[in-house]
Amino acid sequence: MAKEKCGVGDLLIGVDLGTGGVRSMAVDVSGEVVASSTVSLEGATVVDEGGIHEQSPLFWWEATCRGVRELMGKLASGGIPKDNLKGLAVDGTSGTVVFLDRIGEPLRPGIMYNDARSGEEADGLNDLAAGFCEKLGYRFAASFALAKIDWVRRNESESFEKTVCCLHQGDFIEGRLCGEFGLSDYSNALKTGYDLVEEEWPDWIGNLPGVRERLPRVVAPGMQIGQVCGVAAEQTWLPEGLPVVAGATDGTAACVASGVRRPGDYNTTLGTTLVFKGISEKLGRHPKGLIYSHKLPGGLWLPGAASNTGGEWIEAEFPGADLGKMDAAARERFPSACVAYPLARRGERFPFLAEEAEGFCIPELWDDIERYAAYLQGTALVERMAYEVIDKVAGTSGGEVYRPGGGSRSDVWMQCRADVTGRTVHRP
Repeated sequence: MAKEKCGVGDLLIGVDLGTGGVRSMAVDVSGEVVASSTVSLEGATVVDEGGIHEQSPLFWWEATCRGVRELMGKLASGGIPKDNLKGLAVDGTSGTVVFLDRIGEPLRPGIMYNDARSGEEADGLNDLAAGFCEKLGYRFAASFALAKIDWVRRNESESFEKTVCCLHQGDFIEGRLCGEFGLSDYSNALKTGYDLVEEEWPDWIGNLPGVRERLPRVVAPGMQIGQVCGVAAEQTWLPEGLPVVAGATDGTAACVASGVRRPGDYNTTLGTTLVFKGISEKLGRHPKGLIYSHKLPGGLWLPGAASNTGGEWIEAEFPGADLGKMDAAARERFPSACVAYPLARRGERFPFLAEEAEGFCIPELWDDIERYAAYLQGTALVERMAYEVIDKVAGTSGGEVYRPGGGSRSDVWMQCRADVTGRTVHRP
């Protein structure tokens, strides 16, 4: 049921496309959630093995329609008229790309953000665009959309020749809603090589035959790009003519939603990995390209990165443990005299790059509670290192931290992280 609330005014709809589900929300202008829905993307995956991860874009659309219909049903049952809706935006996973024909139909499955097949293409882009990479302060990786596009160009020429437009996940859904394709926002377009400083596609992309003419026109997040067309209105129950505005990547949207509001503030999400985004008045350029900066309308930047360290060690080191009891027992063990780097698998990407890095605990501990406390503290130390690295390149210091993510549900871990980093923290 929609939340019963007297005097509900203007409402906005947000649609979030994740790896495993589509979430839809109707919120009022203060950000209070009035109704929401979640639809699983189980069945969307075409292949997920050997570094290849593909999903069906049509499944994304079908799940979006189901979720928005459920949302609209909740609003209707709460007596909230469609006239209260004033706009809609979509966010999606960063770097996921889809290849469309002249009528907007996918020519192949969407290549997901964590698909790793295009490492060779990423290396080639870094050589081709060395000056650009230095200017923007990052290096291309296999996760970037442009590397995936170049892989299809080189390995699936038939599909590439039929492609009229290469779009990101959220762009595709917005196109279906509006009934026309060919637009993106500069949050998503970062990983396609868009020049965020000049706000244009750089000339060097012309050295990739056929790519430039298949890239979309780019606008700022939040700009109206169209309105819900008749066909989409029938499929979603949204009002025809509802304004659709350009969205952003899921990480950018989550950062803004977390509550960050001034330079030096951070949004840090602790889940399987540890993901950082901060606010800065300038573009952050890391000498080794470990940080990339999204841009916000108005001129602020979001320098950020992701560590392979995070909460993955919990299941690896303490499978089936009662974490509530472990937290309570670990509270008395801080500060731990042990030094732990809680990396669950080989390789680290931030706050330093080391492909052969492995986790450790010195000295080795057989006391589970002491070891658990050392790992909690070790994660907090990695977080402190990350802030120091980003602050240095972004010219910020001492801001507050807004921490969503599963790891933030632990009061003990939150306090440990606050103590170690010396930052005021908020749990959105």
